[in-house]
This record gives sequence, structure tokens and C-alpha cells, in this order.
Amino acid sequence: MSDKKNSAPKKSRFRTARGWVAFACVAFVLAGMAFRVGIGTPSAFGIQQISAICPLGALETMAGAKGVMLHPLLLFVLVVVLIALVGKAFCAWMCPIPWLQKFFRPKKRGVAAKGEAGHDASASRNDSDADSVQVEPSAAGAAQIAESGEEQVACASSACAACPGASACVKALAPVGGKRDGVQLDSRHAVLVGTLASAAVFGFPVFCLICPVGLTFATIIGLWNLVQFNEPSWALVIFPIILIAEVTVLRKWCSRICPISALVSLLSNLNVTLRPRVKADVCLRSRGVDCHACVDVCPEQLDPHSKRIPECSKCGKCVDACPAKAISIKLLK
Repeated sequence: MSDKKNSAPKKSRFRTARGWVAFACVAFVLAGMAFRVGIGTPSAFGIQQISAICPLGALETMAGAKGVMLHPLLLFVLVVVLIALVGKAFCAWMCPIPWLQKFFRPKKRGVAAKGEAGHDASASRNDSDADSVQVEPSAAGAAQIAESGEEQVACASSACAACPGASACVKALAPVGGKRDGVQLDSRHAVLVGTLASAAVFGFPVFCLICPVGLTFATIIGLWNLVQFNEPSWALVIFPIILIAEVTVLRKWCSRICPISALVSLLSNLNVTLRPRVKADVCLRSRGVDCHACVDVCPEQLDPHSKRIPECSKCGKCVDACPAKAISIKLLK
């Protein structure tokens, strides 16, 4: 009985917290409609005429108008300040796409599906571009790694010359490195340029018609109107079809297509707070143990040891996965 308890995977506190935040966003929108406050959605939170639209929406609005507009500009500056404070946290904590992906593309237990979130440890070390199956470390595996690290440290402290691994015990290993560490310019940014160009050509935010964030909450609002006011709409058919296509067919939406992610990642270069911090003396790699649990589990393919990781979405998976509990997310250093 005790073995089963010890082998059971621990519940992720960050995943639970993200789930509650996502639920709160939906509840906030529904409360606004129920009490007719008009607080909007994550695409445009606000009160009546004052709406804080997303940064991409603000740029699209000005591109469509072919000029600088005070209201969108001020809102864009406000969002830039928020991103400077929290980085790319929106992608993990408020965006509905990761949850829709889990619903429409359920993963096998212990094995992540192929896609933008996963990469094999060997692939990251060899800097391969091929996507591969990602195996998240289990609690038992993490304990085994931690135990192995303790044994190696004990071996080193005994100064046993006969131990064949003594030299490796005391030699700290270099950071694994993530495939997306540092500033990234990829296909998302090409889509971002195309998004702004299309708004300038057609005179309105074209991308908003297919934005998965907007479509998700438009579907929720449509369902509310159907139940509350008996107002059926073709949008309840069209919007879910587009959403499911984006989640299932465009499987790498977040890492290869999303222009919101592209824009936020660029602005996240200003962020210096709430980023993963690694205690070097606690990390198993400092003890000579080839542990790469944090890199393997990261959906953004980052190494928290790296100095510049603007793609970090503050999801906390590296904190939960670290067998030595060497990683934490703090406000400042």
C-alpha cells in the first residue's frame, strides 16, 4: 500500500492554479453577461466604452485606420507595461487554447503527444529540429534521480579512489540548453506581419475573425444567448468548426502560427520578473547527475538555467518536475 502511495504522481500545484485562473476568466465573462455589466472577454476586457483590447487587436485597429489612434495606442502601452511585469504568462494562464488542445487531443498517460509542446531530451541536446515523443518524469523516476544524486555526492565526499565514478561525481555538468532559449524569430512572426498587413489592406482586424481566443468566448456568449434568450445562431456551428480545425489540424498553432504569441514573446524581452530561478548548488547537474527533467517537461522547450528565456509562459511545469526542488518562480532574484 505504501509503495503505491509513493509511486503515485504528485498533483501539480501550478496546473491546478492555472485551471482555476482559466475557470475564473470564463466565470468573469458569464457574470458580466448575467448581471449585464458589459465587462467583455479576455480579447477586450473593460467597462462599457472603456475596453482594454489585446495588444495585437490594438495594432490591427491602427493598421486598419492607417494612422495612430489615441485610445488603441494608450491601451497598447498599458498592455506592454503588463507584459513587462508578467512576461508571456497570458499563454499559460489565460489563453483557452492549451485547454482545448488537451480536450480535443488527449495525451496518453506519461507520454505527451507530438507537437509544439514536446521534444525529446536527446533532440534538444543534439539541436535537432524534428519533433519527438516527450516522456514526463514520474514521481518514482524523479525520486530515483534524486537518490542517485545523493549516492554520487556521498561517493565524492568519501574520496574513495577505488570508486570508478569518483571523478564524475564532483564534476558539475553544463546546462542542457533549450531549443527556444533567447530571442526567437520564426514563422509566428511572419504570420504577425501578415496579420498587420491584412488589417491595413482590408481596413479592419481580419485576424480577429479566426482568433481562437475570440472564437472561444464568442462561442460561450452564443451558448449563453441560446440558453438565456433562445437566440440560435449560425455562429454556434461556424465558430466551433474553426476552433476545432485550429486545435486539431493546425497542431502547432501556438509555436508556429499564433501572432499573439509572436508579439507577446517580443515584448517579453522587457520582462525580468516572475521567471524561473535555479539554485545552482541544489540542481542535480551541479552534482554530476545528467538530469534534464526541467527541459524535457517545458512546453516552450526552454532551459530555466538560461539567462534569456522570453518565451517562458510561467506555467511552472519545470518547478513541479524538478526532482531536487531546485527551481522556483519568484517576483525578483
